[in-house]
Amino acid sequence: MRLLVCSADPGSRKLAAFLRKSELSDADAEIVSPAWLSRSFKTKARGAFVYFFLPELGERKALSLASKLAAAEDIAWGVMDPAGEAEDPAAFFFAGARDYIGPRLFKDGAGPKRLAAAIAFASARGGCRDDPAAPEFAGWDSLAEGDQFEARFCYAALADQEGLSERIGEKRLGKLKDEFASFLESWSRESGGILWIREAGGCLLLFPPADAQANPILSAFRLLLDRVLVGYEVFRLQVPLSFRFAFHAGRASWRRRGATGTIVSDDVNYVFHLGQRTESDGLIVVSETAERAIPACLQDLFSRAGSFEGRQLHVSRRFTD
Repeated sequence: MRLLVCSADPGSRKLAAFLRKSELSDADAEIVSPAWLSRSFKTKARGAFVYFFLPELGERKALSLASKLAAAEDIAWGVMDPAGEAEDPAAFFFAGARDYIGPRLFKDGAGPKRLAAAIAFASARGGCRDDPAAPEFAGWDSLAEGDQFEARFCYAALADQEGLSERIGEKRLGKLKDEFASFLESWSRESGGILWIREAGGCLLLFPPADAQANPILSAFRLLLDRVLVGYEVFRLQVPLSFRFAFHAGRASWRRRGATGTIVSDDVNYVFHLGQRTESDGLIVVSETAERAIPACLQDLFSRAGSFEGRQLHVSRRFTD
């Protein structure tokens, strides 16, 4: 897939320095103007991955140009935002972006592997897996009672439950929690996961230690992007709805669903404590043990956010409505 960088200043020194650090020659990446892209996206830009360089273009112009590419199924696009000036980077993904290069990655250079991951994500139009050769997961049915297993744990909950109770009533909130748990069962299966434990505030999901299907953090990211639509179409709510997600990787002893009250696991306790923090409403929080599960295409949308119970955290940017 060809790599094009659209910039209003093809001679930008910042852009040239980034391409050098990323080990991209003139043959690997071509800098084009907005006018060229507007004229040529149906002909010369076919089969390309286009990055929009925000410092010279601005968000509005980049989104306007990206909307033209939407009709071209063989062109994918992403954004370069070296100063982190985009008010809501997630809005680009909502508009169809396949990558976001923020300040950290722009400073260090993306490198061939990083850009290859973005191109692979665009080609797949789905999960952005960094390790397609990961060993196949045997499945939850292969585990016997008491077996030690490794997993990526995810605590998922409705955000602002106190506010929801005031707006829709305690009885409707109780029903909504039931509906949310049922939704999570099917939602988690798309990433090879299962709903393992349900408690009053939220649900604990299990995902394979490596991507089996879709990446669960990417799926959570998309669910947060679509939260307004999901609230209305899935749960028939007339009030705003959002979620919170906490990811942690570790070990536990297998117990079948419904018989999990005897589990003794520091990792299970940790993810429950992490996920129950209401200050994480509307966010995806990832512990240091699950950091490698953050897809390459989303890494610059996460930042370090201190520690919790001795483990470093990475937190997604807050999405605006």
